[in-house]
Amino acid sequence: MNDEAYDISHLLESEPVKADVPELRIVRTPPPAAPARSVVVSPQEAMAQELLKAAEAHEEMIRQYLRISGDSVEDPFWQ
Repeated sequence: MNDEAYDISHLLESEPVKADVPELRIVRTPPPAAPARSVVVSPQEAMAQELLKAAEAHEEMIRQYLRISGDSVEDPFWQ
C-alpha cells in the first residue's frame, strides 16, 4: 500500500471548520383542548356495561358447567 493514503497530516495542519448553527428557541404552546366530556364518557360507560353483562354470563356458564360435571365450588369469593 501507499503510505500517502494513510497520511492525515494535511488534516491536522488545517484550520478547523466552524459550522453555522442556528440559535435554538424553546417555544411553549398551550396543550390541545380536551374533547367534550359527553363524547368520551358515553362510549366508555357503554363498554363497561357490556363487559359487566359478559362477566355475569360467563360466571353463570361456569356455575352451570360445575353443576353438570358434579364439582362443587369451594372458593369463598365465588358468588
